[in-house]
Amino acid sequence: MLKTTAKIDLNYKNNRKYDPSTQEVTDDPVQIRAQVEFWFNDSNLPGDKFMWTQTGGPENKPVPLKTICNFKRMQRFQPYSAVVAALRDSTLLEVSGEDGEEVVKRKVPYVLSTLTPQERQARSVYVKGFGDEHGSSQFEIESFFSQYGKVQHLKLRRTNENLFKGSVFVEFDSEETADAFVKRDPAPTWKGHELLIMKKTAYCEMKAQEIKDGKIEPQNTRKSTFWEGKEKTATRGGRGGGRGGRGGRDNRNGDSNGDRKNGFKGGRGGRGGRGRGGRGGRGGNRDNKGRDERREEKKPSNANDGQMPTIQATNDKGEVVKPAETNGKRARENDDSAAPPAKKVDTKVEAAAVQ
Repeated sequence: MLKTTAKIDLNYKNNRKYDPSTQEVTDDPVQIRAQVEFWFNDSNLPGDKFMWTQTGGPENKPVPLKTICNFKRMQRFQPYSAVVAALRDSTLLEVSGEDGEEVVKRKVPYVLSTLTPQERQARSVYVKGFGDEHGSSQFEIESFFSQYGKVQHLKLRRTNENLFKGSVFVEFDSEETADAFVKRDPAPTWKGHELLIMKKTAYCEMKAQEIKDGKIEPQNTRKSTFWEGKEKTATRGGRGGGRGGRGGRDNRNGDSNGDRKNGFKGGRGGRGGRGRGGRGGRGGNRDNKGRDERREEKKPSNANDGQMPTIQATNDKGEVVKPAETNGKRARENDDSAAPPAKKVDTKVEAAAVQ
């Protein structure tokens, strides 16, 4: 099994290696549809603050196609006319508007809470053994899992410093698909190396037990999460907790990746000062296709390593930005993504286990 060997860079944004420029320019309609449909699908949309704000969720408001094409993950798809043509054949989306001013929306509006967190977890898997991250890792891992079934969301798991853990959470389209992947014989391998594969439910139970047994320590902080228009802020740290400052930026252009944490530069907090710390100042962290995964620079969102995964993957798979501050632009895309907040019935130990 490949192990990670990378060291943490104190400039946290350097720990994320995602680079969409490593991909060749193409007009492939299949890839275009897969990418755009991901941002609108039931797994990504409710946890993607930017897309939720643009569409209004169940309101199903149309989004300018040029806005979508400005996402970093989309810049490899050329020309613009090829994107329009590809989406006109989509079974999930519909395109309308005058030439050059097209808008896109779902054919069937999103319905609130179609899946419970437990149902999403049941169709998700945990896989470890991908080694260190490089510029095209997100894309290669997405391609790897696509051969085993339809992937709803893929999230590269990261440390609080943005360093790739060498493991991912993958949400398939059904529990049956996830079960089939886990039971494959021979088991899937990564570049000739064995992988540790298990259902996400089993992984979370294992970690929760290790915490109860005192084998590992639970993380004391939780990242901010967004779900269906509601935002759950990160847990506040102690006086000197965290690095303070404005918090990391969501990197939705590579990693739900969503997506998603790009450098907690100093600010009010600081490592040992009296500042707020912990929360990272104004914003939390978030990774997505991506929930890592696609947006323009300088726009934030959130991801939660320990929450439900969403192809990631952003990135798609950061700083929390109010709708009025976006000016029609998307936050930086991320290879990871936000997930639904845990229900009250979940114990604190179980919540800590999935981080």
